[in-house]
Amino acid sequence: MKRLFAASLGGVVALFLTGTPAAIADNYPDKPITMTITFKAGGAADIAGRLAAKAAERLLGQPITVINKLGGGGATGFDFVGKQAPDGYNVGWLSASILTTTILGNLPYGYDHFEYVCGVTFDATALAVKADAPWKTLPEFLAAAKKTPKQVKVGHAGTGSFTYMTAAALMAQQKADVTFVPVGARRLPALLAGEVEAISVHPPELLAAMKGGKVRLLAISSPKRVDAYPEVPTFGEIGMELGFYQFRGIFVPKGTPQAVKARLSQAFKASATDPKLLEVAKEHGFGINFIGLDEFPAYVKRQNELLREVIERTKKKS
Repeated sequence: MKRLFAASLGGVVALFLTGTPAAIADNYPDKPITMTITFKAGGAADIAGRLAAKAAERLLGQPITVINKLGGGGATGFDFVGKQAPDGYNVGWLSASILTTTILGNLPYGYDHFEYVCGVTFDATALAVKADAPWKTLPEFLAAAKKTPKQVKVGHAGTGSFTYMTAAALMAQQKADVTFVPVGARRLPALLAGEVEAISVHPPELLAAMKGGKVRLLAISSPKRVDAYPEVPTFGEIGMELGFYQFRGIFVPKGTPQAVKARLSQAFKASATDPKLLEVAKEHGFGINFIGLDEFPAYVKRQNELLREVIERTKKKS
């Protein structure tokens, strides 16, 4: 009887141990993973996410199935991931929109409703003008804007968009009083038609126009220069650093075991040196900037603080 009890107790203990987060992490992953992308299929952000997943799955030894969930500026997809089991089998491909969405109240919780694994790529935000514009540099453009308050018009995707906040923060920093025009998806046509003197935009949208000699990028807000347009300086290089960027990477539901997050971070690190992703990054105009699990949560926290300051400032002005 004692032997039977001991055997039964041992079985219960073994069952308990195999269900602990540490044991789960040791076996992770032992089945396919699903990654949610909140951007439309075929766009630069979607392509980057899919290629990063393809590189990571080679180290994980399990396939990563990608699904696209659109809506609410990313809110639909973010919310979906947050409601999944925190076991590492449902991850999300994020952008800084996860911060603007929560700050603006489009989701009923804050950015810390999720956990952040690693950063992989980034989209620079550029101030662009027509190729025949009189301004060759960002300081020249800002000097002109200061001389004629409210006369220089800057187009953007819409109030609250990341491109708008970047331009608004820059103008506030440099004390340039411009008129912002929400032109939505018509950013490039509005610029070329002369409706606005400049646009704040993610450069992948302008690559064809740049190659065709129609537009000029004055400078970009990014942590480093981008291989697709290496001649364009960053805001930081000309003394106008803002500190926040349109980053992209991996996030997971709250409560995901640390060891699982570490495994994911290690796997997605491989994508940062993947030849195919590097090739496509140059082709589509986005950058690679891997930030691992040891730094990424603090990085996201700081990005949230900076963006909140900008949003509060723009709210007071409007």
